Amino acid sequence: MADATVTVNPTTTPDVQPRIRPSRIFNAADADVVIHSCDNVEFRLHKKNLEFLSGGFPPADTETDPNEIIQLTESGETLELLFQFMYPQRFPSLTDFKIGPLTALAEAAEKYEVYALIHICELHLRSFMRQHPRKILEFAVRHDHLELIQEIAPIMVPYLPLSELSTMLTPHLYTPWSVYRECWLQEAITTIAHSHPHNCYENLDKMRWGTTFAPLTLHQSLLLAPFNHNAPKYWESLASQYGNKACCVSMIESVKAQIGRIVNKIPPLQLPAARDAEK
Repeated sequence: MADATVTVNPTTTPDVQPRIRPSRIFNAADADVVIHSCDNVEFRLHKKNLEFLSGGFPPADTETDPNEIIQLTESGETLELLFQFMYPQRFPSLTDFKIGPLTALAEAAEKYEVYALIHICELHLRSFMRQHPRKILEFAVRHDHLELIQEIAPIMVPYLPLSELSTMLTPHLYTPWSVYRECWLQEAITTIAHSHPHNCYENLDKMRWGTTFAPLTLHQSLLLAPFNHNAPKYWESLASQYGNKACCVSMIESVKAQIGRIVNKIPPLQLPAARDAEK
């Protein structure tokens, strides 16, 4: 359970006292709890809602000083959204949210154990897995969202080295991720290495194809494909590098399809829950 930090308004001189802005939604005249955000937005709320719709606030019958103000570390924007999921009303849509506000809201939902919002945020974070895979993985690891980690693994495994994961993944996740990565790369690289070499351009213009534009043969370049399989621009630049020749483009598309089949064939990443790993 998260512990809200309770502080009494400090005695300050009028000229240095921060300007408090009332929430546009939560400003109840009969409020029995007052919360301030880190940027001085004031929320006048009801303890019963905080108790019944979250696990991170004290019970409603907890005795408090009526002059006390609960100071939270989140912004007013984040808290105004958070509290909307703690009142009996239609929830706001998160469809158009950008990654920054969404992750801030997701962190607050985890911290104050607003379970309905935790699930909603997880669903919306999935739409950012390809644009912001590292940020999503870090969040998922921090809060042990195993399904989210499993879904993002095929996107990140090929190109994210284990050295970068050593501080990101917890011990119970690092080992299965390492095994999964080894299996993925071994399967993909072996498949490409054993495919028929395609070096047709070498018989044309050695200076142009072999030195200036293509220091590696196409077959050698394709061995790097498993590390870039989720980057559309990689495939485009590779085709361009080899002159967009029809036979080369055909080879590139063939390897791209092979990698797709490998991704679908390899079993999902198997992860133990943190509580199971500790036993």
